[in-house]
Amino acid sequence: MDFKLEDVIKLPDKGIADEIVEEISEKTGKSHQEVFSMISEKQERMNNLVSFEVVALIVAKEVGIDISKYLAVLEERIFNETA
Repeated sequence: MDFKLEDVIKLPDKGIADEIVEEISEKTGKSHQEVFSMISEKQERMNNLVSFEVVALIVAKEVGIDISKYLAVLEERIFNETA
């Protein structure tokens, strides 16, 4: 019997934060850990009042990434959480 591991194990889909971190990493040449640290530091400067995902969008925008594809997803998530 022949099977592939990916046929047996379904890996979770990447979250939106992971996608944003990946895109920032590619754009800046920084490691994922460096990008994660950048976002976390900015979040702390905002007194942790803003979610990691939203701060990631801010950082992405600051480095010149078009964030429009993420806005609708995050808007829906934010308003569904607060409803």
